[in-house]
Amino acid sequence: MIEPVRRQYRAYAGFVTTPQFFDDSPTQFVKVAPPGTGIIQRVNHIDGYQYTLDDRARNFGVLEESAVCLGRSHCQVIGQVGTNWVHCTGTSPSDIERICADISAKAGAPFVMAGQAIVEGLREIGAETITIANGYFRPDWSAGINGYLEAAGFRVLWAGNIIDQGLIADHDEMLRHEAATLWDYPDDMMFAAAVDAHARAPQADAVVQTGAGMRMVRVLDMVEGATGKPLVASDGALYWAMLKRLGLGANPGYGHLLSTLG
Repeated sequence: MIEPVRRQYRAYAGFVTTPQFFDDSPTQFVKVAPPGTGIIQRVNHIDGYQYTLDDRARNFGVLEESAVCLGRSHCQVIGQVGTNWVHCTGTSPSDIERICADISAKAGAPFVMAGQAIVEGLREIGAETITIANGYFRPDWSAGINGYLEAAGFRVLWAGNIIDQGLIADHDEMLRHEAATLWDYPDDMMFAAAVDAHARAPQADAVVQTGAGMRMVRVLDMVEGATGKPLVASDGALYWAMLKRLGLGANPGYGHLLSTLG
């Protein structure tokens, strides 16, 4: 007997991802999301992309193009990976809220940016003071996102990248490490960076981690167990924001913020 027509997935999620980077955010998202969540991905096509803020600013319109394509492909939520896009054109959190609302309307599905998801996540847990692990971020990337978080109303007690923390000797060593790992930092370094950021300002309400090249969902529970503080990371915050818009909970074991979904 032929079964009645049914949808294959309980929810349909789309990802807009960075050029020239093997971004496995969608693969990680399905581990965090409940069974039956479907995903598709659109890598932004930008010739000669060099990861600079200027590259992002010049190509900011590509985000809308990608989101609309995913919306037309029946996605019910669209997540944009890459924290620094929220500030690369000098936009404020309120500007990004308006931009996301506009793109959402054009795409026909909620559009969520990773950098703004950090803001939403911190507000969800009631954080006012933060300490920031900027990971592999270059100085201008760090200055941009840290300023963005301050503009959103959070007080930054400490911020630094893995060079500041002594986990990598210098910029050249960081470049070699990124080339060898394809920007997929190992769990021990991610853990050490987040725990060190907490140690620099243990009175902070939350630890923030800013870069998607550090897949913090793999160590969220371990960091929170070691520090006793919530960790709001670029990847985990984006997945939380997407699942919230889908009305879904998260699988257990991925930190405090995702556990608030029920």
